[in-house]
Amino acid sequence: MKKLLCLALALLLTLSLATACAEPRTVTFWHCFGGTIGEAFQATVDAFNKSHDDIQVIAQFQGAYDDTLTKLKAALPAGEGPDVFQMFELGTCYLAGTDYVIPFQDMLDKDPYISLNQVEGVLRNYYTVNGKMMCIPINPSSPVMYYNKTAFERAGITDVPTTFAEIEAIADQLTGVEGNPQYAMGLSIYGWFFENLLAGTNNYYVNNENGRAGVATAIEYDTNGGGKLVMESWKRLVDEGICYNFGVDNDGSKAAFIAGTTAITFESTAQLSTITKGADFEVGVAYLPSVLDKSIGGVLIGGANLWLVKNTDEQKVADAWEFIKFATSAEPAAKFSMATGYFAANTTAYEVPEYVAYLEANPNANVALNQLHDSPLNNVTAGANVGVMAELRQIWQENMDLYLQGAFSTEDALAEMAAQGNAAIAYYNQTAGK
Repeated sequence: MKKLLCLALALLLTLSLATACAEPRTVTFWHCFGGTIGEAFQATVDAFNKSHDDIQVIAQFQGAYDDTLTKLKAALPAGEGPDVFQMFELGTCYLAGTDYVIPFQDMLDKDPYISLNQVEGVLRNYYTVNGKMMCIPINPSSPVMYYNKTAFERAGITDVPTTFAEIEAIADQLTGVEGNPQYAMGLSIYGWFFENLLAGTNNYYVNNENGRAGVATAIEYDTNGGGKLVMESWKRLVDEGICYNFGVDNDGSKAAFIAGTTAITFESTAQLSTITKGADFEVGVAYLPSVLDKSIGGVLIGGANLWLVKNTDEQKVADAWEFIKFATSAEPAAKFSMATGYFAANTTAYEVPEYVAYLEANPNANVALNQLHDSPLNNVTAGANVGVMAELRQIWQENMDLYLQGAFSTEDALAEMAAQGNAAIAYYNQTAGK
């Protein structure tokens, strides 16, 4: 009996040691951010790893969104690459049309850690393809107008402009005061700004209701009047010397605003912390202005999401899902939002006491969210669902650059944008079997 007891104790000790020495299972996470935002991502990963002895997430920076998408297109068909990855909104249509990912909604139906109704409506609308939400936003954003509040006060301007016409009306007053910025406004040529201004006119980017009522087959902003409105309004401010044209240099536009050279600029809400900390004046944040007398549409979202990779290893899928659940739960989402300026996709994050206090102390952080809530939920604000959206954005930017330099009339610029864009859409639809 004594010998059996000793054997049992020895076996128990051996099993305990084996368990203690067992290596944790790993989850590979590809993401697209370095710098301070990358540090915020790593903080989320570290918090997960600290709370899970059996699972450890390995975060790997893969470069910019486009670079990461290129890597994914090579890795996923080969059965290689990550277990979970971050990808920007323009990759949605392509990824949703592949067999490499597991739709977020499929996993949520089995394990409802949040309700779909707890995901911001505009986000839910954008990432729903064929009636199913495909991914969960991790760093959602929208563009807002940043303005030099100190310069406005110095010029005696009390009303923040809500339209391009109102910016035009206060330009001389804003720049005519000693010590104020040289230019009333400065913008880079960024397709995301165009897409949002277009949505504000309640016009589609591509046909078939932005590819939401059927497969998109052609550009529509060239014929619906929306593209003409946005482009001519933009060019008028540039031609009048009110808006400095930074070309496609988005970083240059942001730097000039922070330096006090321009009084107004457009940027992502994700840049809130960077701009506020970098400027030596009081920064104001407001809704994106309309090219109409009043916006009749809304804004689109930007940023990126977490996608779950399909895998025959069910444990690997389960572990990756655990990380997705953790990263998009209320407290981690709130902490990430406070550290970066991105808003939280999970609305329960706004109930976290620390976040409630932060928003009360930082009203600028609420602007993008309020703008989102004021946007209608429809196929205009759902955004263009087309597999070559990144290429379409590049086509618009290149031709807009030439247009602002006077190389095209409005009609010729739109015709060229549509011709190049339609060719890209047709090629994608043919090769993707759409």
